[in-house]
Amino acid sequence: MLIGLRVYTVAAEEPLLKLIGIPLAMATQHPDSANKGFNSQEEVGEALLDLLPLSEGGFGCDEKMIDYEGKLTPYQQMKWVVEELIKAGLEPGEDFIITPRVPAEKLEEAERQFFVLMGVMTANKYSIDKTGNQAIRYIVHPMSESPQELLVLQRRVVKLQRLAEEELGLHGAEPPKIIPLIEEVIRHLHADKLLEGFHANVAKQLGMLYDSYRVFLGKSDAALGYGHLASSISLVVALSKIYRWGQQEGVRVYPIIGVGKPPFRGHLAPHAVDKFVMQYRGYYTVTIQTALRYDTPREDYIHTLRILRENAAADAKVLSKEEERVLAEAARIATREYLRFLIQVADIVYTVSRHVPKRRERVPTEQYGRDISPSLAFASDPSLLVNAKSTLPLPRAIRFTASMYTLGIPPALVGLGRGLEAIRKRLGEEVYELVLKLLPSLPTDVEFELRWWFPDIARSYMPSEIVKLVEEDVRIVRDVFGVEPEPAPPEYKKLMLEARGNIAAGRSAAKQIEDMGKIRGFLG
Repeated sequence: MLIGLRVYTVAAEEPLLKLIGIPLAMATQHPDSANKGFNSQEEVGEALLDLLPLSEGGFGCDEKMIDYEGKLTPYQQMKWVVEELIKAGLEPGEDFIITPRVPAEKLEEAERQFFVLMGVMTANKYSIDKTGNQAIRYIVHPMSESPQELLVLQRRVVKLQRLAEEELGLHGAEPPKIIPLIEEVIRHLHADKLLEGFHANVAKQLGMLYDSYRVFLGKSDAALGYGHLASSISLVVALSKIYRWGQQEGVRVYPIIGVGKPPFRGHLAPHAVDKFVMQYRGYYTVTIQTALRYDTPREDYIHTLRILRENAAADAKVLSKEEERVLAEAARIATREYLRFLIQVADIVYTVSRHVPKRRERVPTEQYGRDISPSLAFASDPSLLVNAKSTLPLPRAIRFTASMYTLGIPPALVGLGRGLEAIRKRLGEEVYELVLKLLPSLPTDVEFELRWWFPDIARSYMPSEIVKLVEEDVRIVRDVFGVEPEPAPPEYKKLMLEARGNIAAGRSAAKQIEDMGKIRGFLG
């Protein structure tokens, strides 16, 4: 069922941060732009431009995520950014907030979290000393899987804040709250349980009362492990579940939708934003990643931001529990069809990913190797286990996406057609129609992706039997959606062939991959 809009749904000119204290547009440091890369020193000026109003030539965002997950960001960067923003006349807590993403403790050293948290304290001290307002109110916890992980981080925040109060003279600051970033399909489907466990324990063990939560729902890693169709379904289910949980507990829940410009990573793009706001209704904050800012014409960027602002803060589409149950099964079926392809091409994709140009200073890819055992367990298909290894040599999501386009296989197509057909056969027409109804972006996704589909290029990298899986996907989605895209420009195919030749000869294909990204409007 659909519930009406809240009374504080905002107009295009009304900043959400000033109205209810929750930002709309979170500028991030994702390395997804074909046109622009940054080193850590340049990121301070980048943040200033991100948060300046549109009227002053900025990007009009009201939140900046400074990223430490798998990224070599200076621990003092938060303070440097706050200094520059205050000099520019922007007011912390009114015009902007800064939100760091801490390293994932399961993949990086625990002490890195401590260093980041001390950087948070020094940035807040500077902000309060200069303006009386706190710049950092939230901290993002990546790869959130259990309430205990969130509790551990919140306890560290509280302890280090006490230390900063005693030793650094920090006064007047509230301990920043934890934002769980949920990045797997199976975790999306149980997002309410994660909140329920954390809500109970943070009050019981730390005596903290959370009267509201910001919950970060990530598309990219979910798509990487489970495919485009399953991750799109799970995001819609997660929005329904956390909204219902908040209503039951009497707690405000403010979802953040973590998406990029390509369909596989969420399809937040000017030509797709109208369907985006319908599909992910219930969002308050949306990530504005680097490609959207730097690979998009200015007028199209402003249009996108306006549509996001006009549709923010609506109530989520609340599904019945039976609908949530059958959609979870639909996601399981879709995951199987995606994995049938993925487990056969992981080595090829990883080889190509080494040619994708770097855009940020990040830790080695190997440190963030992807474990697909949760995806295999969720799929529950013994036939997938024959050739599968629990850990595949996959790059991170942006490099994976760029690599798939280089192979001639737009990643959102993989498993999409076969997944829809299998859902129809196994769960029936009613569930199939429900999926199509809840995912209005799919026709736009397919139309965009078909433009970059080159089966002849794909066959030059991998056996025809593997490509046939995607050819079947393409046949089905053409039939279902009836879309016929404009062909890619001739120079795009030329760049693909040059990249193939360079990779085969052991030469760099970075320039060709970059130029292909410029034509598409994003690197990955």
